Amino acid sequence: MTEPLPTDENLRRVREKVMQLAREIEQMSGQNLPPQIYFQEFLNRVVMAIGARAGAVWMIEDTGRLGLAAQVNLDQTGLRERPGAVQMNEKLLSDVLQTGEARTLNHEGGAKLPTEHVLVLSALHKEKACVGVVELFQRADVPTKAQSGYMQFLEQMCGYASRFIEGKRRDTGESADLKNQFWTDFEQFTLRIQRTLDEQEVADAAASDGRNLVAADRVSVVVRKGRSVQVRAVSGQSSVNPRANLISAMRKLAQRVVEMGETLIYTGKVEGLPPQIEEPLAAFVQESGSRMIMMVPTFENEPMVRKQGEDEERKRRTKRPKATGCLVIEQIAESEPAPQLEQRAELLADHVGAALWNARQHNRIFGISLWKLIGKLLEWFHGRKLAITTAVLVVVAGLVAAGALIKVDYPVDAEGKLMPVDQFAVFAKWDGEITRDGLKVNGGQRVKKGDILVVMQNDELDEQIRQAQAEIDKQKQLLVIKKRELQEASSIAGRSVDGSGLENVSRLNVEATRIETDQLIATFHLQTLERRRDEKLTLRAPRDGIIPNFQLRQLLEDRPVRQGDHLFDIMDDQGEWHMELLVAEKRMGHILRAQREQIEKGESGELPARFYLATQPDEKGLECRLTRIATRSTTDSEIGTAFELIAVANEGQKLPEKRIGAEVTVRIYCGQSTLAFRLFGDVVEFVQRYLWL
Repeated sequence: MTEPLPTDENLRRVREKVMQLAREIEQMSGQNLPPQIYFQEFLNRVVMAIGARAGAVWMIEDTGRLGLAAQVNLDQTGLRERPGAVQMNEKLLSDVLQTGEARTLNHEGGAKLPTEHVLVLSALHKEKACVGVVELFQRADVPTKAQSGYMQFLEQMCGYASRFIEGKRRDTGESADLKNQFWTDFEQFTLRIQRTLDEQEVADAAASDGRNLVAADRVSVVVRKGRSVQVRAVSGQSSVNPRANLISAMRKLAQRVVEMGETLIYTGKVEGLPPQIEEPLAAFVQESGSRMIMMVPTFENEPMVRKQGEDEERKRRTKRPKATGCLVIEQIAESEPAPQLEQRAELLADHVGAALWNARQHNRIFGISLWKLIGKLLEWFHGRKLAITTAVLVVVAGLVAAGALIKVDYPVDAEGKLMPVDQFAVFAKWDGEITRDGLKVNGGQRVKKGDILVVMQNDELDEQIRQAQAEIDKQKQLLVIKKRELQEASSIAGRSVDGSGLENVSRLNVEATRIETDQLIATFHLQTLERRRDEKLTLRAPRDGIIPNFQLRQLLEDRPVRQGDHLFDIMDDQGEWHMELLVAEKRMGHILRAQREQIEKGESGELPARFYLATQPDEKGLECRLTRIATRSTTDSEIGTAFELIAVANEGQKLPEKRIGAEVTVRIYCGQSTLAFRLFGDVVEFVQRYLWL
């Protein structure tokens, strides 16, 4: 069954009930009550106000650990029954104690919490130190928008509880001690906001410390840049969500106040307020629930050195100061401003406005971060550091000069394999299947020209041969029958006196001749099929050599092949050898340039190189030369786009044992280059290729 929507009357009653509970908490905070009774009554009212399922007040004991000072329905949360829940909850409480910030924790994003509830936590303070935490357990289906309101309400109530802990009592007047304490705190406040020139840090310090200084429930800092108004900081919040309803309503109201440039004080009455303020003020009061709102504008700093003269003085008097923002001070439970709140707020606004304006002017300097870095570097160069820096610069200059003047050989490394020059590929001449008995050779076997390598089977060709043989047999049988008929017909015709059987003999002769012709055609077709089987399905070695495939049988046995498939290679390992190399496309420019320079000098264009076998890494490299470069690129799975090169070992050298396919590294020398380019050429080429504009 769907619950009925709340009416305006119900909402008004709920709001009045919450405000009544807040006033009761404020009154209790000013009474001399035992802590046990105060915290229990405090917690009962807070839980009732936001409709929480349970709650607890945790205070730091003499042992330094958190102890339970009061609780409501804590046993119904399952906190003590769940394994590890108590330890997890203690960690959350410790985090709040360390930061001093209120927070709301829910299960969004898979976050792990000690119970199934939404947790709302806020710290209790004593002389700016965290001494306890109030924890509320709200139902899991509470709307996300309401969670922020719960946190703000709990934070405000914890402010009253902190007053009780500190022993503060609200009175109509102030003693000399309290006045002295205010000026001491104000001195620390002004010192803190002047320690930084970062506008956000100034706003955060003004909001967090300003709340305690003016004894308000919430203090916010609003700034204006051009026509844009922005809420930069809210006390008790680490960051400001500009899309929140409360912040949006505060921004609209603050924009009207900043445009007027006058202090706005709302104590529950709208009489005497400007008409342009009424609508945004009503919206903000509806969202915040504050009973007293004070907005004090902040202004630009006036120049320290003024021009003298009556005209200049007249201009200064007629010129209206430009507002740069405002301070928003709120009281939730009381509509009457605290004693001397307006005077303190204006004093606070003057100092905060000056600090914010100085920070803004400082950050307007073009390239301020760069100038700060340069200043730090220049400040570092003093005394012995200057001598050390000079020595380092001299060494660096010497290295740069050496890198620019010393010439060395510039090599390009190419990876490849050592292979025989004469290589012959064996292809399938016809469709078929290679059987175990049909493969006549093994991997690594040496063969001679004309040796049978593979005898393939083709079921379709075998079936055609069987059909042709059957056709020949059929024609032979028909011929025997026809010759028998012809013999009988000839015998009858010979006994006939009038020669009546000669016609039949002639017909049988013609038929016998036709059968003999069909037999000859079938025989020729059979010979053609057998010749095709011998020529197409029997593969012979085209040249002498060795089959380098080590696992030849595993690759080819019982394998169907198509006409033109590459089966294996035959290589002449007794002849000449060369190195088949691959070079990445980006390295080819050095090789081609060196080759072109050689050709221009009238040389062969074969670049000198040295090669190293992977099978003999300890051996000294042998001399070789680059003889051939492919005219088109290819694609390699590891290198990418590459070019194929051929290198040949120089004559007169004792070459190591040659193995087909042995990995080889060839270092090709591409002329002279500077030492710096030899060491950092790859970096230079990368910049030129990808970053050069």
